[in-house]
Amino acid sequence: MKKLRAASFSIAINVLLMLAKLGASIMTGSVGIVAEFLHSALDLLASLFAYFGIRKAQEPEDRTHPYGHEKFENLSSLLQTALIGLTALWIGYEAILHLIHPVPLESTAIGLAVMLFALCADLLISRYLHQVSKEEASVALEADAYHFTSDIWSTVAVIIGIALSHLGFPAADAIAALVVAVFMLRLSLTLGIKSLSVLLDRGASLGEMERIVTVISKMKEVRGYHKLRARHMGSKLMVDLHIQLEPKMPLFRAHRISHTLKGRIMRAVPEAKEVLIHIEPYDKI
Repeated sequence: MKKLRAASFSIAINVLLMLAKLGASIMTGSVGIVAEFLHSALDLLASLFAYFGIRKAQEPEDRTHPYGHEKFENLSSLLQTALIGLTALWIGYEAILHLIHPVPLESTAIGLAVMLFALCADLLISRYLHQVSKEEASVALEADAYHFTSDIWSTVAVIIGIALSHLGFPAADAIAALVVAVFMLRLSLTLGIKSLSVLLDRGASLGEMERIVTVISKMKEVRGYHKLRARHMGSKLMVDLHIQLEPKMPLFRAHRISHTLKGRIMRAVPEAKEVLIHIEPYDKI
C-alpha cells in the first residue's frame, strides 16, 4: 500500500540521516549537530509511530472497535508531537549552557558536508511525504512530512551556525541549536492541536458541510432534512442525517433514494467514508 511504502521510506531515510549526524557531531563537537542528531532520532521514532499507526488504522472493524481503527493514526501523530516537544526542551537547555560557555568546533568542513547532505535529503523526502499524505488523507504521514519540513529550516540554521563558528563566532553554534529547539516546539504545538482535535471528534469543515448540503438540495425527492452531522475519525469523515420523503412513498423507492444520496455525498466529499441516512415521512405542518 502506498501509505505504508511511504512510511517505510521515511524510516530508512531517518536511519541514514541519524547515523550521518551522529558521526559528524562526534567529530566536530557541535551542539547544533547534536541537536540535529536528536531531531533525526526523534523523527525516526515518529516515523515508526506513523508506520504502526497506519498499519493499525487499516485493520477492519471488530467486536471491540465496531467503527474501525482509524484514530490510531491520530494517536500516533499525538505521540510524535509529545516526543518532539520534550526533546526540544532538552536541546534548548543544552544550547543555553553552551551559549554561556562557548566551545570551539573541530572538523567544521565535515560538519558542513554532512549537513548539506541532510538538507538535500530533507527537501526530497518532505516533498514526497506531503504529496502522499494529501493523496491518501493520512494524518500520520502529514505529521511525518512536517518533521522533515522543520528539519529543512533547522538544518539551514545549523549550517549557518557552523560557518559562523568557523569564522570566529563560537557562540553561533549554540544559537543555531536554540533555533532548532524553537522550530521543534512550534511543530509540536501545531501538530498536537490538530491531532487532539480529531481525537476529540472535531466536526467537518465549513467547506465539507457546504458540499454535503449542496448535494442534498439537488435531490428533488428529498422534501427536507435535519440533524445533519459529520465528524472526522482518522482519515475518514463520518456523516449522518435525517431526510424527509413523501409519506406514501414505497419503501423500496425510499431505500433507493437514500442509497443514491449516499453515493452522491461520497463522490462530492471523498473524505466521507461512512454516510448513515435515516428516513422520515415529510410533515407539511
